[in-house]
Amino acid sequence: MGLAWTDFMNDMWSSVSDLNDIAANVEDPTVTIPDYYYAPIHAYKDGNLCWESAMEEDLWSKLMIAPLYDNALDGDVQMRQMWLKITGSVIEGEPKKATDLGCGTGLSMYMLDSKFPSLEKITGVDLSTYKLAVAIDKKNMMSKKKAAKYDVYHGCAEDSKVESESQDLASLCLVAHESPRWVTKSIFNEAYRILKPGGSFTMLDLDKENLENLLENPFVAAIYKQTEPYMEEFLALEPETDLKAAGFEVTAIGQASRSHRVYVAKKPLNADA
Repeated sequence: MGLAWTDFMNDMWSSVSDLNDIAANVEDPTVTIPDYYYAPIHAYKDGNLCWESAMEEDLWSKLMIAPLYDNALDGDVQMRQMWLKITGSVIEGEPKKATDLGCGTGLSMYMLDSKFPSLEKITGVDLSTYKLAVAIDKKNMMSKKKAAKYDVYHGCAEDSKVESESQDLASLCLVAHESPRWVTKSIFNEAYRILKPGGSFTMLDLDKENLENLLENPFVAAIYKQTEPYMEEFLALEPETDLKAAGFEVTAIGQASRSHRVYVAKKPLNADA
């Protein structure tokens, strides 16, 4: 496949002092990490709250998604491009403001303006200062024009503190399968709150039907049990039903890959303030 994992990680670790400084600067001491967030996601002892998780996120994205695209190293980019294509097919007008809820290292967030060049301000929120540090490090390497659009900060996706009815677009990418169902439903409610009437919410995550088929293999099931502690919660999620319960109108459901599903929903124009 040609993924230079060791070289990439050596380069990341050589920058850890700078990353530590960035993480310290972005940390909000008033933010309390909820209990559910301490789960050992992806078999990291400290889950998303460690440098290994943050530094390896981009690598794992490429490694896990490449087989869906004939082992192409840009398979993860192709998947996200399809997610954005499906999202764009049902969005009316030109969004100006967007928030990525649970932005991580920015893999999905930093692609938003490639599909929606009308975006003037894009906000990312995440509980992991480690991942936020990597996201900010990426931002620092962007052109000034692109970087100026983005702002990331420390906080809960389900309680973002973003102003009510201020956003044209809200996104949730590959977060739900790492969260209890109640958290994902709370994020749906939060997205509804921050969106303007007529604004859209877009979600990219694992395809539940495909996942259920995979889990029939005992070997695969054992791996997921070790790496995805909230998988049963994710399988209990009913995205279309739960989005409607939050007040949304579901406008599109599609496949970003054979293993990834997209849900797009709209906040009604006549939504109560």
